[in-house]
Amino acid sequence: MEKQKHTETAEASLEKQQKKLKNRKKLKYGGLATAITVIFVAVVVLVNVVVTQIGKRYPDFKLDLTTANLYAISDETLDYIRNMDKDVDIAISSDEATFTSDKNNKMIAETLSKYQGYSDRISVTYFDTTKDPDVLSKYQELYGGSIQSNEIIITSGSRIKVYNTTTDMFEVDQQKYQYYQYGMASFADCITAFKGEQALTSGIMNVTDSNPKTVGIIATTNGSPIFAQTNTSSDPNTYAFYAMENLLDENGYDVSRLDMINDTLDTEKYDILVLPAPKTDLTTDAVQKLQNFMYNDGKLGKQLVYIADYTQSSTPNLDAFLKEWNVQVDYSSVIDENNSTNQEVNILLSQSNNRSFVAPVVTVTDEEDYTGNLANASLPIVAPMARPIQTLTANNGRTVTALLTSSDTSYCYPLSPKDYSTDSTAVADGSADSQEATEAATEAAATTTSFDKDSAPQGQNTVMALCRDQQSTGDAFIESDVIVLGSMSMLDVNLVQNSAYNNAEYFVGLLNSVCGKEDSIVVASKDLTQTSISASATQLKAIRLVVVFLIPLAVVVAGVIVAVRRRYR
Repeated sequence: MEKQKHTETAEASLEKQQKKLKNRKKLKYGGLATAITVIFVAVVVLVNVVVTQIGKRYPDFKLDLTTANLYAISDETLDYIRNMDKDVDIAISSDEATFTSDKNNKMIAETLSKYQGYSDRISVTYFDTTKDPDVLSKYQELYGGSIQSNEIIITSGSRIKVYNTTTDMFEVDQQKYQYYQYGMASFADCITAFKGEQALTSGIMNVTDSNPKTVGIIATTNGSPIFAQTNTSSDPNTYAFYAMENLLDENGYDVSRLDMINDTLDTEKYDILVLPAPKTDLTTDAVQKLQNFMYNDGKLGKQLVYIADYTQSSTPNLDAFLKEWNVQVDYSSVIDENNSTNQEVNILLSQSNNRSFVAPVVTVTDEEDYTGNLANASLPIVAPMARPIQTLTANNGRTVTALLTSSDTSYCYPLSPKDYSTDSTAVADGSADSQEATEAATEAAATTTSFDKDSAPQGQNTVMALCRDQQSTGDAFIESDVIVLGSMSMLDVNLVQNSAYNNAEYFVGLLNSVCGKEDSIVVASKDLTQTSISASATQLKAIRLVVVFLIPLAVVVAGVIVAVRRRYR
């Protein structure tokens, strides 16, 4: 009996020891598994922190898989900010957490982060306008105006540029925007494209420009719009005007609007004037103001951009001014029906008429090669509804350079000057020139009725020209210039904002060269209407390397290590 009890006790003791050993093993391997899990989580967190910091310091480390490359920075911007010799402070008048909680603002924040990563000269800060009134006061004093919440403030020294994060960083669908104004849509529904890089780069260039240029755009005459407007919601000339104004502003020019009659064309204040297709003739006093500006008390050094258009009436006084610069803009439209030298374009003029529009593709022919600043010279420049520019012969020392010309297969379709005689803004002028213009208009109308395109002469037609008045001062040359465009539609909003055309980039590059401004950058907006995700060949290669090779290799190595450890334990 005692022997049996002893045996049972021994068995119970052995079972207890085995159970203890089993529990110890469980604890050992459970603890090891827990330790491995903790270490793994710690490594993941550490890697995430390291990758985040590397991404901030080296922006190229991040992959941008969005279709429109929303977070990519163009090579032109990179070249500029990497070679800046001035410090730039960028402040956002909002708390960072609040600002980045909005998905649209997140794009701005990410873009700013990349700017900061690419250049040690750029600093980015956030401040709350209510909690940091001293910071706000400092910027408002420098700005000379009111700064609201959610605005981007770019400063360098005493120069400042302020952008609204809603209206300046995004493009909107105008029709949907009208719905938004009536409370029928949200603002997010109106946004079509992100133009943050364009605005930010422009602001940086503006505040760091050692030779800033000021532009006065003659927008009105005696309070009324100087150019012709239509009653359609998509008014081509109005939006072309806005597109040109924004293009100049976004490329570092200080832009102001002027009235032809009521404002002074101050040579001390303005370097460049823009005259956008006046629908009626200028008064003799207005023409004299232009002449005085260009002469600049004998110092010259001024530029005028004149844009002609098919919407204009007879303009004998303005024509006489252009004649002094050895050019004449004909009342006709350049047409090219050769499919190899024309292109169907989607401009507001065609949209308002519910039809497609075929525009001549023009060639850069200038001798000084103003295409040098084009990122891609192979992209087309188109000239919809452009009036041809004729060079006149005169012995006045002024020269004319044809900048853009149509192909040899183009011809001119005669137009009739518009009649705004019932318009209250029309200028009455009973001069002999006006009488001749009236007769010419009547003749042109009759010609248009009987026009035969098959018998029309074909050949190159100039649609953009540079008129130059250059004089020697003994040890240097001084000059004033008139740039003539044949059509407002050459700066149509759909062409200016479309990176498939060089219209905007050529216009800005030419103006920079002529007025001596530092090169600016034309950056295309990034379409937000595309929702799919894509990757470049390089990005796909990197993803394939990680997914197909590195991750499986890491798993295999870990498995081998675990197997070896278990075998020899």
